[in-house]
Amino acid sequence: MRFIAFQDVFRDYTIFSTNEVEKVFPGFDRKVLVAWQKKGYIQKIRNNWYRFAKRPLHDEDLFFIANKIYHPSYVSLESAFSYYQFIPEGVFRTTSISTLKTAHFDTPAGYFQYRNMKPSLFWGYRLIRQRENPLSGWHKIASAEKAVIDFLYLNPQYEEEADFEGLRFNWEAFSTRVDLEKMGRYLKYIQSPALSNRMKNFLNVFHAQPAILAIRKNLNMALFEQREIHLDVLCNEAINNVH
Repeated sequence: MRFIAFQDVFRDYTIFSTNEVEKVFPGFDRKVLVAWQKKGYIQKIRNNWYRFAKRPLHDEDLFFIANKIYHPSYVSLESAFSYYQFIPEGVFRTTSISTLKTAHFDTPAGYFQYRNMKPSLFWGYRLIRQRENPLSGWHKIASAEKAVIDFLYLNPQYEEEADFEGLRFNWEAFSTRVDLEKMGRYLKYIQSPALSNRMKNFLNVFHAQPAILAIRKNLNMALFEQREIHLDVLCNEAINNVH
């Protein structure tokens, strides 16, 4: 098998598997992949997943790879925070949620970290088409609301208002990207009093931000307060609805 012929077939793939290769080239000798690795043509990411070594990597490529090499999973937590511009600094690992056990993989493409979530909470993600390489398909990433809920659910050490004040959150981005009513519906569905209490403290910090207070002055106050009261009601229902 000539590498150029192989590359012509898979050039648009962000990542490709040995199963995909064998569908296109029946009887393909996997030892060839080892030889191409040694020559620096391709990189082994994990198990039977590979990528072309010289292909540029974008953030969305890392998200796509994260979905593929540990399935089922979706990007969330700090990586989603960075995607939605909730945190100012870049993230040097790709963080995801999975129903599989907690795991991490240090690969030539980057560091991938997965946190376990029970199947009943494995939802709330979006499907995003790859912009740089639409032929590769779609990647899954938590909605802005679910990313925050995932973070609070998996990090119970963040509990009091003082804990959230140290997060260096971009509250203005949060105010424009998060639907508070949807957040409240999610909390009501999960029915975790502890999580809802942490969310109330988190939102108390959000509402106390000077920039948010200024926004509230320029908005229709009646509408804003109506949404805020509705969220408080949903949070209180979740806190009190102990099963």
